[in-house]
Amino acid sequence: IVHFSVAHPHKAPDWSYFRGKVAVEGLLHDSDHSYAILRPTVLFGGGRNVLINNIAWMLRKFPVFGVFGMGNYPIQPVHVKDVARVAVEQGELRENVTIDVTGLETFRYKEYIGLMAKSMGLRRLILPMPSTVGWVFGKFVGLILQDLVITRAEIRGLKRGLMASDEKPLGVHKFSEWIAEHGDELGIAYQNDLKERRYRPPSEPVG
Repeated sequence: IVHFSVAHPHKAPDWSYFRGKVAVEGLLHDSDHSYAILRPTVLFGGGRNVLINNIAWMLRKFPVFGVFGMGNYPIQPVHVKDVARVAVEQGELRENVTIDVTGLETFRYKEYIGLMAKSMGLRRLILPMPSTVGWVFGKFVGLILQDLVITRAEIRGLKRGLMASDEKPLGVHKFSEWIAEHGDELGIAYQNDLKERRYRPPSEPVG
């Protein structure tokens, strides 16, 4: 069984998404099945780049971009192709493993935002702001867009460094190279995850 979890799931007990990942990991540990628990950080690449696209959208819409606190916390994006490759490799094995799946590059969050703006051909003022102010602004934008832009738990997780890992990177694709190639394509339209996400029932009953 290959399970896609998240990096540092035990470090965010106030985040329901992380609590769910911890619960599933526990079920696998207690089972008789062989498993590989993969813990990616923040994804980029592929057909949907909701987080990165919506950051890019805000960079296009506003001349100033606020980061939570000083923005010195790490973020280590990993390409979806790297995650898929590791999943296939681990799926062919039978050893029980729990591994972080991360990219080659680690940025401070404010550097990450600055790199995105530069790759999009934009000059933006990136300013530190109190986390509460950032959350309130996100709530306001969310009301207009009818989407959940950011939560307090997500802000705390970001500032705790949960989007990076100390383990050896398994990725081979660099975010800096990817964003340089795709920056002009991002943020043209906002991707409303609540409206666009669709869960389709299986075509046939299972079991």
